[in-house]
Amino acid sequence: MDKSGYQAAIVYVVCHMGLIFFLYPSDLFSAMDMGHWIGIAISYALHAIALYMYIKGLQWAAHRNVVDIFGSVGKFLPWLLLLPALLYFGVAIIITIRAYSEMLTLVFLSSTPLWAIQLLLISIAFLMAWQGISSMARTSVLLVILFTIPILFVLCFSFQNVDWYYLLPIIDPGQSFHFLAKPDFLVSLFVYAGGFFFLGLLPPSIQISTKKMMLGCLLLFPMFLLSVYLPLLTFGHATAELYEFPMLMTIDTVNITWLLFDRVTIFFLLSLMAFAFLYLGVTLWVLVTLAKRAVPFIPQNVLLIALTIGLFAISIAIPNWDYLKTLQRWIIPLRLYMFLVIPLITFIIGWRHKHKANRTTEVT
Repeated sequence: MDKSGYQAAIVYVVCHMGLIFFLYPSDLFSAMDMGHWIGIAISYALHAIALYMYIKGLQWAAHRNVVDIFGSVGKFLPWLLLLPALLYFGVAIIITIRAYSEMLTLVFLSSTPLWAIQLLLISIAFLMAWQGISSMARTSVLLVILFTIPILFVLCFSFQNVDWYYLLPIIDPGQSFHFLAKPDFLVSLFVYAGGFFFLGLLPPSIQISTKKMMLGCLLLFPMFLLSVYLPLLTFGHATAELYEFPMLMTIDTVNITWLLFDRVTIFFLLSLMAFAFLYLGVTLWVLVTLAKRAVPFIPQNVLLIALTIGLFAISIAIPNWDYLKTLQRWIIPLRLYMFLVIPLITFIIGWRHKHKANRTTEVT
């Protein structure tokens, strides 16, 4: 039992670290030509506010399961509210598996078929989800101990080839906020949306601490900046925009002659893949947990096996990278719903529970 709240915060940080450095920079470069820090700051501020509202809603509702919290407003309304979450997490797993398979093929598994890499990724996620969230929470602590120092080491050496002139201009003189409506910017919110939903499904043995969660959120902010500005300062916007994985290309320029590994990219990628495995495992566990509440007569393990097979079949059916990008655009409404609407609804229902409990206490 973790009463300190550290495990929940660590799982939250690790899951986001598994996503930040890969898909996020290219989407932001496509959405903005300069002043990228503005887009990062706006997205991050909304994420921090949404996270705080979601946690407060859960706490005001006496740390009840998010499904039970939504269930307090009606019998069928909760599933109308949570059905988009089911769809979103299923598509998120498909996108992540396919994108990471492409990345692994690009870096060091060029002769391995995509389906084999996808099978490996979803098999590891399946095994982690099978063990449950308590096991994954303990695993996250181990991952942080093993891989934090290597990742920070590589990030520090990534400044080896930066040109600080690429930082200018810091802001476009004609800066507007039209980029907020661009599909590429909305796609970039993938790293912010849904990564904290699992908090509403945690068992009582894993406590949530608002202070520690917000501290974990604060620790992620420099990572968002580094994921964008390291490629930007190395290549410039015009070149960085051309890469699908700008951060990997940046790491590939680092030359450390005394390091055991020939390519620092492999060292960095394998470290972050460990975090990505946890994200996939947690997301698959969330999907199965919600599906179990929807169809309680089916054993959870059967649901897990069926969903894993189904998600794998869909992921290998995606023909190419362009179709994957199109799929990411299709789920923009679901992404915004998970990012903004779910935390707001949880906050409102939790606030109602709190005031109802206060009135009951005053009457008695």
